[in-house]
Amino acid sequence: MAINGYFFNAINDGGTYDRTYSAQDMCSYLNQIVGNGVFPNPSTQLQARAGSGMQIIVAAGQGWIDGHKIINTADFSIDIAAADALLNRIDRLIFYCDYVNREMGIEVLTGQTAVTPTAPALTRNQSRYEMSLATITVNKQVTSITNAMITDTRADSSVCGWATGVIEQVDTSTLFQQWQTAYSDYYASIKQQLDDFMETLTQELKVNTYIQEYKKYVTLTASSSKIIPLDMTGYTYEESDIMFVIINGLVGVDTVDYLLDTRGATPELHVNLVGSQNVQDEVEIRVLKSVIGIQNT
Repeated sequence: MAINGYFFNAINDGGTYDRTYSAQDMCSYLNQIVGNGVFPNPSTQLQARAGSGMQIIVAAGQGWIDGHKIINTADFSIDIAAADALLNRIDRLIFYCDYVNREMGIEVLTGQTAVTPTAPALTRNQSRYEMSLATITVNKQVTSITNAMITDTRADSSVCGWATGVIEQVDTSTLFQQWQTAYSDYYASIKQQLDDFMETLTQELKVNTYIQEYKKYVTLTASSSKIIPLDMTGYTYEESDIMFVIINGLVGVDTVDYLLDTRGATPELHVNLVGSQNVQDEVEIRVLKSVIGIQNT
């Protein structure tokens, strides 16, 4: 067992000092006074916001990890990887302390694309310790980041939290910027949908509608492309369409058996036939669309 005491002046005895202290000694001492996290005053410290295109901006501020301090003196821009064509992902913005390379920094951990994505886990071991500033939801095909896509995690003590022990109070004036922006975007979207509905309602108080069906049959072999264009005569894709994809007599499951790509002028189905033992696969596509008017017979 060893007992240590800090700090005392060193005495030079014959050219050798009888006491020496390391950076680790100082960090160990300070770590018992200041808790890990982001310094909270002002509340914008190291806060993430949308930049230009696929960029986010990290505001000036300071963070603390086990006695080590990071200082960002000005807005810091960082690129987000391009969105996937078919699946969503969640990235994580962090600041870290790298004990091996003796450095601190800010970077983005890029998440894995998935039907139901989750943010990357934090690394916290003897070599590296990471703190989460925010998560960024990168949905398929997006080309720019908005504040509504950014979730501030600085106040979440399970992944970050505020540096405590030397503060009197926390300035909360900008803590919920992303929530407010997301609410505003959602409200604007709902209002626009309601306005569109009311306009249609006032123009046609009596509306005739019918269900139009579009069909396509494709036989796929081992050498066939597994990408099927939805080029049925007269068909125009809408999100409200009801679509059935029947593969070898069984109804396919969206995002499992097939993926719908609507980026181009003609939507496409990417059919997943992994594990199929058939010499050829029969794919039937049926789309039901509600149409205003009187059906021509």
